[in-house]
Amino acid sequence: MTVHHPWGPWLGVLAALAIWPGGAATQAPRPATVRLGCAEIEAFLKTARVGTQHEIPVGVTVPSRATLDNGTLRHDASIQTVDIHAPTYQTPRGTELNFRDSWKFNVAGYELAKLLELNMVPPYVERRIGGGPASLSWWIDDAMMERDRVRKSLTPPDLTRWNAEMHAARLFHELIADSDFNMTNTLIAPGWRVWMIDFTRAFRLVKALQYPNEVRVVDRKLLANLRALNRDQLQQRLGRWLSRPEIDAVLARRDLLVRAVESEIAAKGEAAVLYDLARVAEPCGAGLE
Repeated sequence: MTVHHPWGPWLGVLAALAIWPGGAATQAPRPATVRLGCAEIEAFLKTARVGTQHEIPVGVTVPSRATLDNGTLRHDASIQTVDIHAPTYQTPRGTELNFRDSWKFNVAGYELAKLLELNMVPPYVERRIGGGPASLSWWIDDAMMERDRVRKSLTPPDLTRWNAEMHAARLFHELIADSDFNMTNTLIAPGWRVWMIDFTRAFRLVKALQYPNEVRVVDRKLLANLRALNRDQLQQRLGRWLSRPEIDAVLARRDLLVRAVESEIAAKGEAAVLYDLARVAEPCGAGLE
């Protein structure tokens, strides 16, 4: 299968960043205002009345957008109902075997991000829409797709912080084996906070990393949380949406990621590899307005 490097457009920005968060003083991002925590957002997504759906003209899975209203709060949500399983499937990147494209992976991705305490995935919940199961996610208002940032040649105002967030995103996408990661699935909210969305083609059964040479730095807390993942924990939290083989593949990729980071630490020292990212261990939902 021909694979196009999903990180190509980012590499030019990242290559210019010679200062890593662990290697120099960095300016801490302004604390995000928490209007609702993730538990409140999840409850809203699961119970609020769903208004008329409108197709979103981006993405191959034909997601839709609708306004939800619970009587005291009105906010939009993205809705995905796709659930395809095929022995072979032709994608723009080539033929994929044992193809899956499912809303279930959106919820699994969010729950995994919560386990890692990585507040870079907006809440996703499972809910029946139009008589069938679907994922609903909190709509991030006034966000710009990474594709548009690149097209407009916009440079993040805090390159060190951007670098740190994008490396956390890289690690997460390697962990979930997202075969369709692209510039429309990275959103930049006001304040240049990065959010990852749309994991319907993630959680492949492959037990290898797509781009192992790009996993070179990691947040300290994220690394600790990555090491702490175990099969029982993942089965309990993600088993509703992932099969046992899919969970086993997550753990196999986790082992490879940890090994890659530990190899970098052995070669370069902790100061050159580990850094502290505010988006790890901050309140879940911080920055969502």
